[in-house]
Amino acid sequence: MLTKADGWLRIAEINPPELPNLQHRSLSPSWSHVLVTDNVFGRIRVSPYAFSARITHDTPDVHPTVVVSTRDRNILAIESEVRGALGNGVDSFLVVIGDTVPHVDHLAHHYEIVEHLRELQENLPDFEVGMPSRFREWQFRRRIELGAQFFVTGPILDPEVMERHLGLLNLKPEDPPVFVMIIPPFSPSWVEQMEAIGSVPSTDGLKKRLADLTPEVGRKLAWELTTELEKRAEDAGAAGVILMGLKFDSVVGDAADNWLNRVE
Repeated sequence: MLTKADGWLRIAEINPPELPNLQHRSLSPSWSHVLVTDNVFGRIRVSPYAFSARITHDTPDVHPTVVVSTRDRNILAIESEVRGALGNGVDSFLVVIGDTVPHVDHLAHHYEIVEHLRELQENLPDFEVGMPSRFREWQFRRRIELGAQFFVTGPILDPEVMERHLGLLNLKPEDPPVFVMIIPPFSPSWVEQMEAIGSVPSTDGLKKRLADLTPEVGRKLAWELTTELEKRAEDAGAAGVILMGLKFDSVVGDAADNWLNRVE
C-alpha cells in the first residue's frame, strides 16, 4: 500500500484497455506501482477494479491503486466494487469526483464515500483510502480531518514551480503521504494542452526553452526535465511522483527507457 511504502515511490498512471487484453503484463519489471484510472473523459473502458484485479493476479510485483470515481455511482455500487477488488488482492483506492465533461450526474459525494470506506475498514481486509488535493492548505487539512490516508496533487510540468506549490500545503512530518502528479513537457503546445485540462501553469521560460526544438530533441529534453521534476518533488517533501498523461505504450516503453532507467 502507498501508506506503508518504505521509501520514495515512482507510480505510473495507466488507463485500462477498451476490451480485456494482456497488456498489463508488460508493466513488470519496470513498474512496482500503478494508478488505474476510471473512464477518464467519459470514455468507456474495462472496469478499473477488474483490471486491477488482473494486475494483482498476473503481475503480483505490481501494486495497483484504483481511482474510485463518484460521478455516476451510488454508495451501494461503489462498496460492491471495492469488496470485489479486495477479494482479488487490491488494497488501495483513490476517491475522486470524476469528470464533469461530458456532463454526468454525480450520484455520490466523494467526501461521503471516503467516510463510508473508512468505516468499512473495521470489518473488511486491510486497505487504504486516499483523496486528491489542490495546492490549498485549507482543503488539504480538511481532507486529513475527514480521514484520507494519502493524497495526490498536481499535475506539474515545470520544475520551476514545484517548490512553490508544494510549499503551499505547509507539509508536516506527521501528515499523510503526498504524491505529486508530473507530466513530461514535450512541447509548448503539449504544455498548453495540459494547462487547459487543469495542470499547474508553467512558466514562460519553460515554453521558450521548448520552442523550435525538433520532436526528437524536445522529447529528450522533456525526459531530462521529468528527472528534475522528481528530484524537486522529493526535496520539497513529497512521498513520490505519479507519471501521467502518457499512452500505455509510452509508460512501458519511453518512460522506462528514458526516465526510470536513468534515475539513480
